[in-house]
Amino acid sequence: MAANFLDPSDNKALISRLFRLMPDARPRWGTMTAGQVLVHCADQLRVSTGAKRLTSFWVPSFLKPLLKKRFVTHFQGFKPSMKTLRELDSRRGMTPPVSFAADHATLIGLLSPARYNPRGIEHPLFGLLSAQEFGEITWQHLDHHLRQFGV
Repeated sequence: MAANFLDPSDNKALISRLFRLMPDARPRWGTMTAGQVLVHCADQLRVSTGAKRLTSFWVPSFLKPLLKKRFVTHFQGFKPSMKTLRELDSRRGMTPPVSFAADHATLIGLLSPARYNPRGIEHPLFGLLSAQEFGEITWQHLDHHLRQFGV
């Protein structure tokens, strides 16, 4: 079974890694700063749960299962060159960073498993994601960015 941010043990390990991310860390790839990555990851959680609306991309309901199959069920991992949605892009639509400390605290708060329905979420691109699917794909996304900064 893959790592899942909703699992208490995996969550604790992920949070521990987040505390090792430093504001002056340099990326191994990409253009985002460590502070921008915190907001980017927080925005991913906001988009996933509907707290931040997607306006750049709309998926008809009948296509959501196909996207879910490709990008969640059979996902092969995040690549350094992958493009992101405008709402998550640090140059176009991401929530503006406040400060490293504030954005760090916000992300840690959003990673609390108690915030999420144990039955899953209704994702705007993938439709219904079980808690297992949501927890695993979110863990993979954060792991990708933590590895980006050597954490």
